Amino acid sequence: MADSRHLQSLFSQKLDRAVFGTYFLGAVVPTIALAGVVHQFVLPTLEQGADRYAVLGMIGLLVAVGALSLAAFFALRRLTHGALDRMDGDNARLSTILGASRDLASALHMHAAADTAAECALALTESDAAYLLLQDAAGKRMTLCESAGERAAALYERFENPIAELLETALANGGPALIGSGRGRAPAGAPTAAAAVPFGLQGGAQGAFVLLRMANGRAYDTAEIDAVQTLAGFTSVAFHNAELQDSQRNFFSHVTEILVAALDAQLDRDDPRVGHNARIAANANRLGRELGLDEEGMQRLHFGALLHDIGYLKLGRTRSHDASQARGHPAMGHRMLSRIRLWEDVAPVVLHHHEWYDGSGYPDQKVGTEIPYEARIIAVADTLDKLLHEDYDRQPVALADALAELREQRGKQFDPRVVDALDAVAERGELAI
Repeated sequence: MADSRHLQSLFSQKLDRAVFGTYFLGAVVPTIALAGVVHQFVLPTLEQGADRYAVLGMIGLLVAVGALSLAAFFALRRLTHGALDRMDGDNARLSTILGASRDLASALHMHAAADTAAECALALTESDAAYLLLQDAAGKRMTLCESAGERAAALYERFENPIAELLETALANGGPALIGSGRGRAPAGAPTAAAAVPFGLQGGAQGAFVLLRMANGRAYDTAEIDAVQTLAGFTSVAFHNAELQDSQRNFFSHVTEILVAALDAQLDRDDPRVGHNARIAANANRLGRELGLDEEGMQRLHFGALLHDIGYLKLGRTRSHDASQARGHPAMGHRMLSRIRLWEDVAPVVLHHHEWYDGSGYPDQKVGTEIPYEARIIAVADTLDKLLHEDYDRQPVALADALAELREQRGKQFDPRVVDALDAVAERGELAI
């Protein structure tokens, strides 16, 4: 910020020099030249005629021309700086809107989009509080969705009725509604200016930004309201995209549950391996949070854990008992998932969940960080669950013994960081067993 102000100051100084140079060449030099001509040729003639008043009039004219020229310089300087200030404000608002548009476009959930939009509205208008209100459906009462500003909550509680009235005016007019002139001193604790900017949502519902500027603040100008209207358009699109993504996630979740149920249906009802995928997903999620995975990584991890054995659907119940046949289930699962766009990023996790950290796993003998991070987490959760529950040819072991066995394979079969995370989660008693 300090560098920005320094650069602005330097630019202002250069501009002043340029304006002064232009003024000097275009006004001062001609005025001096005119004064020289008058002094050299006109005044001697007037003095010869002994017309004192004509001489004084000519001198006064020269002084007036100089004064007007100087006044023109200061007026030009003021106009230039005013234009630059407006341009700087427009550029700052444009930069803020562009940054918000990127954040809104990448928002996965409506609450994230709403938070970004409210903060952007606050920054665009330098308000004391900014609110985003939405209708659940067309014709319903607007409710507060998100707010921004240090005193936003207290101000909304205090001015809820005036805000509701301002919103009604904006919705009735189908456009922005403003109150307050921004002139003079407002009553103590009252807003100097307020604005409501409505916008449309899917299904005929409405949303609106409400802005408050407290005592001694200026009125909202056209440029600020135009910027908020632009933001409103981006926000409406972001909400629509978030709703679509939410619908896709719901569909994704339901189809995944069906496939997991199909896997469990291959087993006898009393088979201890029933629920294996759900348990792995639960523990993998705990490990992912312990390791600090971001939201996208957590989503890949969750669905990868649920679907890591999906290839067994191709093998059937009998062939899944054959070790040589069973080794093919990661590749089969990968082929099944990679053809479906919703599962494209999950498919590599499924393919590599039996790779070993030292490169001796299958199917591609990948080493270390070549293995997708989510697959390394699932490998630990998968082995833990198999140790804790009865399998075809092995009895379950106690949790302490299972953890000890996993530690022995730290850096060999398993990523050391994942094993350490498992110990931390187990110590807190948070494992699903």
